[in-house]
Amino acid sequence: MAATTIGGVVAKDKPDCARSQRGSVMRLFGIGASALCSVVLLATFCQQAEAHGYLVDSFPGMKAHLKTSPHKIRLRFSLRADARYSTIDLVNDSGAVLSTMTQPKASHEMDMGAPSLPPGRYHVRYRILSPDGDLVQGKIDFFVDE
Repeated sequence: MAATTIGGVVAKDKPDCARSQRGSVMRLFGIGASALCSVVLLATFCQQAEAHGYLVDSFPGMKAHLKTSPHKIRLRFSLRADARYSTIDLVNDSGAVLSTMTQPKASHEMDMGAPSLPPGRYHVRYRILSPDGDLVQGKIDFFVDE
């Protein structure tokens, strides 16, 4: 605000509109710039989070109860599983490896034939190397019912 002295008394004038508007514009600009930075950082984080591979679907599914032994184990991933470094193991409840496979070519899917399985609990262990160099591993438990 501008001030004027009249006879030793200080009188306050109306606010300087130009300066007031300039301050408001600068505050809005600062808020807009902060919001834009937040959006850019969030978008960057989301892209990085999506860059890592993960299991999308499987047969048998987690904790599935099958009436008969599966003929094939199928895993589908969000990114291509690298050939030579991506593996599947079919393991019984005692820990014995019944079947194993190394991915023959880079693909989103891994298929492995399964031997005839008697009733019991089984585990599919997988390990994939995704294109970004991230190692993804996990285990799927399923049951063959009597």
